[in-house]
Amino acid sequence: MQDDTLLEPMSSVDIATKENLENLVKVGEKLLKKPVSRMNLENGQFEPAGTFTNENALIRVAEVLSKEKRLRDVRSPHGKR
Repeated sequence: MQDDTLLEPMSSVDIATKENLENLVKVGEKLLKKPVSRMNLENGQFEPAGTFTNENALIRVAEVLSKEKRLRDVRSPHGKR
């Protein structure tokens, strides 16, 4: 997920005011609702890549990682850690 439209002060990692952090949360929430996109390497523009939102995609990745972790724990000779 990427947003290249952030302006100062939101794009600065050195400005941790309450207002700036709240604005970053709002930007993040909006990003979650946007469709998953990929950069078209021919024109440098982001284009939709399917019908999922970023939120749906992150949930799916988390589920896959969680399942993989459980499988590794089951297969580990040391058991669950």
